[in-house]
Amino acid sequence: MTRTAARLLADTLEAHGVDLAFCVPGESYLAVTDALIEHPKIRLIVCRHESGAGFMALADARVRGKPGVCFVSRGPGATNASIAVHTADHDAVPAVFFVGQAERHEMGRKALQEVNWSKTFSDMAKMVIEVNSADLIAEAAARALHVARAGTPGPVVVVMPEDMLEDETEAPVLGPRPLGRTAPRPGDARRAAEMLRRAERPVAIVGGALSGAEALAALTRFAEAWSLPICPSHRRPHLFDGSHPLYGAYLGNRIAPEQVAALKEADLVIALGERLAQSVSQGFKFPRAPKPEQPLIHVWPDANEVGRVWEPALGLACDPHAFIEALMAEDPGEPPAARREWAARLNALHRKLTKWTPASANDGVVLGAVVAAVDQRLAPDAIVTTDAGNFTTFVHRYLKFRQTNMFVGATVGAMGAGVPSVVAAGLASPGRQLVCFVGDGGMLMTGNELATAVQYKVPVKIFVANNSCYGTIRYHQEGRFPGRVTSTYLRNPDFAALAEAFGARGLRIENDGDVGPVVAEAMGHAGPVVVDVRTSLNHISAWKRLDEMPAYR
Repeated sequence: MTRTAARLLADTLEAHGVDLAFCVPGESYLAVTDALIEHPKIRLIVCRHESGAGFMALADARVRGKPGVCFVSRGPGATNASIAVHTADHDAVPAVFFVGQAERHEMGRKALQEVNWSKTFSDMAKMVIEVNSADLIAEAAARALHVARAGTPGPVVVVMPEDMLEDETEAPVLGPRPLGRTAPRPGDARRAAEMLRRAERPVAIVGGALSGAEALAALTRFAEAWSLPICPSHRRPHLFDGSHPLYGAYLGNRIAPEQVAALKEADLVIALGERLAQSVSQGFKFPRAPKPEQPLIHVWPDANEVGRVWEPALGLACDPHAFIEALMAEDPGEPPAARREWAARLNALHRKLTKWTPASANDGVVLGAVVAAVDQRLAPDAIVTTDAGNFTTFVHRYLKFRQTNMFVGATVGAMGAGVPSVVAAGLASPGRQLVCFVGDGGMLMTGNELATAVQYKVPVKIFVANNSCYGTIRYHQEGRFPGRVTSTYLRNPDFAALAEAFGARGLRIENDGDVGPVVAEAMGHAGPVVVDVRTSLNHISAWKRLDEMPAYR
């Protein structure tokens, strides 16, 4: 069968089960958008900025557990999307970015918007594939979708010259390739079981490589069988039920010092489906890098990653779910008497620190009050997204996640992810409650994707933490250069009025008395809502106030 490369690409994507893709259209890949007209099973979502489109592809991957797909044009289009490529790399999210390119006969002449994408993305993508022959487009797409999810998941970039897409080819459609599932060697599983049996104060740090209802249910059974405290890692709070007695702590960025001190008493750390990074490890201090103070069992599905930074006592390059299955086949025996006391102590500290105590401020609403009100109305299967910023500490401290919830946020701390992510979550999993917490800075980076939500009728509920400041930077500024405030003040629009202009419902929370009624109205509204929350700058995070910092003492 003879067809253009663009039509072969569309046929191949459909063969791989791709049914949702995100784009900002560009002339360099118009042949593909044209070909997708013949593929109504593939829904092409038109976004307002390539960074938003990229973040949506990542959120789609997180929610549905398969590679997200994004199309962007050459030059400015792909460079705008680079923030999502970088985020996918650091967050280990499978995604494929199809990038248009200048025509082949113009290459090397600084043609319009020409960029050498192999050089540009070499440090961010797992692989960059340049397709210069129509005969190879199906093979490139199949390889990209496979590589994106194999080993350590991440981004793959496929570069498509504009003229190549209109060349004809008789190459066949290529379907998906089976993904190998690695299991621990029997000897390693037995050794891990023995180390866990002996431990009096073990703790498991659970990360994003463990996902899906079946794997999370297995995690709960594993924790209960072995009396093992579980600590979900940074931006992965939904991996373990926050009300479970074996919930040890949320290992997010800059958690309470007393919680870190308690965790450091552990005599065994299991990093289960967690690559480990700066935020999770509290600045490489727990576990300490490169030589942990506790024996470390590191379970991650990529041998290149295990041992790259930390020196584990036992490293297993395997599927974390397979590790759980192997340990469940071992006899846990009677746990040491001290272990139940250890688990109870960690859980009691977690419960104490995450209990909302009403607080007021004279410079705005304490965001914790809004989070606590949302928590009372959060559906068991709600999807919650956040942008980056200190305001997210209130979400992670006071929102009680279940394993049936889904949380989407960039572990690398990229601003701009919040709004696109919640829109994509609604498109990927319609019918679920959708809640986004975003700062005023992040809202004005990619909040324009509210237009995408309105266009596609996605009923998002967006709460804007509006303190007229780049809060995280002000926090660091006060710590490092006390009293020398610069470059962090923001003059913001009326976000409620802006929402109305987009066609969404706009609401405001200006004082403590507004919190309950406005949150109830927002959560009960059938369409998209933006709530402008005038938040306290003094309560700059869930753990610290500005007036407690050096310049104010």
